[in-house]
Amino acid sequence: MTPIHPLISKIFQTHSIPLSELESSSRGIYIHKPSQRMYFTKTQSDIPQMTGEIEGLKAMGRTTPGLGLVPEVIGFEVDEKQNECAMVTQYFKLGSSSRNIQRELGEGLAKMHSVPEDREGYEGKFGFGVPTHCGVTEQDNTYTESWEEFYRDRRLGDLVKRIGDNTISNEWERMKDRVIPLLLHEIDPPPQPVILHGDLWSGNKGYDTITGKAVIYDPASYYGHNEADLGITHMFGGFSKDFYDAYHAIHPKCQPHYDERQKLYELYHHLNHTLMFGGSYKSGSLAIMRSLNDWAKDKEL
Repeated sequence: MTPIHPLISKIFQTHSIPLSELESSSRGIYIHKPSQRMYFTKTQSDIPQMTGEIEGLKAMGRTTPGLGLVPEVIGFEVDEKQNECAMVTQYFKLGSSSRNIQRELGEGLAKMHSVPEDREGYEGKFGFGVPTHCGVTEQDNTYTESWEEFYRDRRLGDLVKRIGDNTISNEWERMKDRVIPLLLHEIDPPPQPVILHGDLWSGNKGYDTITGKAVIYDPASYYGHNEADLGITHMFGGFSKDFYDAYHAIHPKCQPHYDERQKLYELYHHLNHTLMFGGSYKSGSLAIMRSLNDWAKDKEL
């Protein structure tokens, strides 16, 4: 077997998993021969990014014990020189399902969106203890008491500033005056900080053939309004009516203006894609911004 990376070796040994009992299945995947349990491993030099991923997985796991929705974190290590880090987690063997997992996924996500009984790392505010990354974009997770302030300034406003496009900035100035207060100032029930996946597009969900469960992975987590996690689900598709029905059976739609607020939550991901890739994502961002500004203007009539 190819030699195991020293940091990954340390994680396995710390958790009493003998290296002699491991077999390499494919790049980064190891099988524990006696139990046949499979592990996913990864190393990288971007320590803050992996730290955010690991802390997000741990936080999501605290509200989903026994569900199998998110990969269990086995361990995380950083080398002494702070040049490299490594992680070991449960491995999901993704495959197609012979049954509809959408309802299970909706139920699982809704249960994840709860205040943890284990308050480790939970401040009761909007934000997160470390930066997390949505794609390559580092998110400002500074804890904030107000959801309206957090989402306005640390999500949408931060991206608008980074993009630096005059047309987008002008639409944003209009949004701050009317759209943001209409959609975020008074929400019923009021938002409470719950752990979010943060990047729940169709490529970050699946079906684990090992456990037979719906799963999610590759988070960009923070504590936010639960419905913010649904925003990106509308962007690329892959989520059915069964998913939303199951989700809202546990968390009924917040009022008023649920549909418009979903557009606002989706906007973050269009802006982030504009920042990362430019091109047609700018037009998509502007279309949502103008639509919401027109809607808010009509509300004044």
